[in-house]
Amino acid sequence: MAKHLMYGVLAGVAIARGGTPARADAPGASGTAAPAEPGTALHAGLNLRADSGAHPVRLIAGIDTGPFDLSLTVDPMFLIDDGQIDTDLLATARVSEGGWGVLGGWRTTAIGILGGRQYQEKLVLGIGAPLPRVGDLPIRTRWTLEAATLLVKHGGGLPTDWISFAEGRDFVDLINFGMFITIELTNAPR
Repeated sequence: MAKHLMYGVLAGVAIARGGTPARADAPGASGTAAPAEPGTALHAGLNLRADSGAHPVRLIAGIDTGPFDLSLTVDPMFLIDDGQIDTDLLATARVSEGGWGVLGGWRTTAIGILGGRQYQEKLVLGIGAPLPRVGDLPIRTRWTLEAATLLVKHGGGLPTDWISFAEGRDFVDLINFGMFITIELTNAPR
């Protein structure tokens, strides 16, 4: 157990320093970080939205391996408790040398209502691209267009409600189109 805990701590430190962890039990390993994999980088910053599908300013962090980027976006508004919390887990797969990628993920929105909290679970699909870097600053920016489809609402003392397109209005209510940019610090080489 202690060996696994030590390996987890070493892996976290190695990744934070831009490397990949060496296996502590590998022959000749000293538990130090190996050189970084080409294209692997950490990133953290702001997710700025131009739509009303989620709060306009959220925090994002993740790991970019080159062909894939995995990120978690959290809503800082829960600190002032405006009754809504949005959390995204998104993966982007690069489809071009220029960095264009297709995005897929999940958004959970929790809304405070009289009976407690109602949770809205959404499938997020989209396309994004990097914006030009400014000089040698360790900042990356990306633009993304998304469609978030509400699949199910549950909790808050209300009956569970699954997606339905029984009326034309359901399309407007259940599918939100949005656009956002991310501005993030990164340890990726220029």
